[in-house]
Amino acid sequence: MTKKAFVGLALVALSSATVSAKDARSIVGDVSTTIAAANLKTIQYSGTGFVYVFGQSYRPGGPYPKFYAKYSRIVDYERGLSREETFRKQFENPPRGGGQQPIYREARGVVVTGENSGWGGSALALTPQGWAKAAMAANPTSKPASLDGKPVTLVSFLIKGKYKVDGYVDGQNLLTKVNTWMPNPILGDTLVETIYSNYEDFGGVKFPTRIVQKQGGYPVLEIDVKDVQKNVEASIQPPMTPSSPHVESQEIAEGVWYLYGTPDINSVAVEFKDYVVVIESSVTEERALANIAEVKRLVPGKPIRYHINSHHHSDHAAGLRAFVAEGATIISHEMNKPFYENVVLRSAHELEPDTLSRNPKPAKFIWVKEKYVLTDGQRSLEIYWVHDAGHTANLLMSYMPKEKLLFVTDVFNQWFDGQHPNDPPPGLVSPYYAALGDNLKRLHLDVERIAPCHGRGVVSIDLLKKALEGTVQAPTIDPTGY
Repeated sequence: MTKKAFVGLALVALSSATVSAKDARSIVGDVSTTIAAANLKTIQYSGTGFVYVFGQSYRPGGPYPKFYAKYSRIVDYERGLSREETFRKQFENPPRGGGQQPIYREARGVVVTGENSGWGGSALALTPQGWAKAAMAANPTSKPASLDGKPVTLVSFLIKGKYKVDGYVDGQNLLTKVNTWMPNPILGDTLVETIYSNYEDFGGVKFPTRIVQKQGGYPVLEIDVKDVQKNVEASIQPPMTPSSPHVESQEIAEGVWYLYGTPDINSVAVEFKDYVVVIESSVTEERALANIAEVKRLVPGKPIRYHINSHHHSDHAAGLRAFVAEGATIISHEMNKPFYENVVLRSAHELEPDTLSRNPKPAKFIWVKEKYVLTDGQRSLEIYWVHDAGHTANLLMSYMPKEKLLFVTDVFNQWFDGQHPNDPPPGLVSPYYAALGDNLKRLHLDVERIAPCHGRGVVSIDLLKKALEGTVQAPTIDPTGY
């Protein structure tokens, strides 16, 4: 092929790319005009439906627990801020999974995000108007596509040159779906799908009255929008910059340390003759790494040979890959085997490479069915499957018979101040607490103290005994929701 031919092909390719970019920008412009995005400074919308708590499924790899919800969100496009407020009530009966279940009183949650939050501000593009603004500020491309058997145009762009956003535009210049990906310490680069339908006019702004969002393949939000207001005052306080993980240790028995700090959860380090065991990793990899560093300071020269993972929930398994990278053998319930081996260890972590993806290492597991014991001849640590825990089907607890010390997660959180949504009213007992009491009786464990994973410190068994006085009952479900 001649040099002129190469030049000609290059010009054609350049021309095609230019036309494609122009077409994509034109499509985005049509969407922006149709939904009145260009001059929109803020938007506030609210509705009712359901929310699902991400990462808190009853079984590994299963759907997230479902709650009745009253939902509102305000977005300040000029400042790049978003504030979501959710009120939840119990839906599932019997309760199954996490998310503070069972809920005896309304649970309120507030999430504030900014352009520097989480996945590069992609959350701000998860409204139709926000998507149009973000696409116009980027270098979008477009191509024909199909969605649910209907022809659409797929418009794609990057936020901060890293976070991909795909928008599906129908023949009425309406955005029907947005896909993006967020980094997650357990699932890796996780697909977030937001589906918009039933657009209506609200004071000159077109907005969907039905929004469904999925993360990792399962719903996290299903709402029917009832009210939309444009250009309202949005006094959103910017989110605080997350502080570095902070770990403090307290020796609660000879060679046993309670590791607490931020972000919450508590872990425990147990020293054996030739090695150390760490129970629970953390809600983030950074906190898990801080736990590892603190253990090495407390017990220099002994490897962390085992890490006990109580269950698969996101606030307890986020540091699992860090312990694999450390070379520790992971002890977990056998129910986790397919999820950990096929998802947690194989998922891509390209958006935020973690310790294991930067320094790959084969994972070592011990799968527990009913009971497993670690011992060096002098000290023993017994690991048990908690039957019918309610919170999760694969929950493990750990017990030291000599010290009469129990390490337990989520089915006993040591709050009991009447302020938390899962604190039962006087005279009632949470079925999750009752399950722990039943398992202690079944196993004939002589417990004097409990080290809860969530809570303020090690407590006497008397606190659990007091909590178990009364009638075991889940919350009454209101079928009307909100």
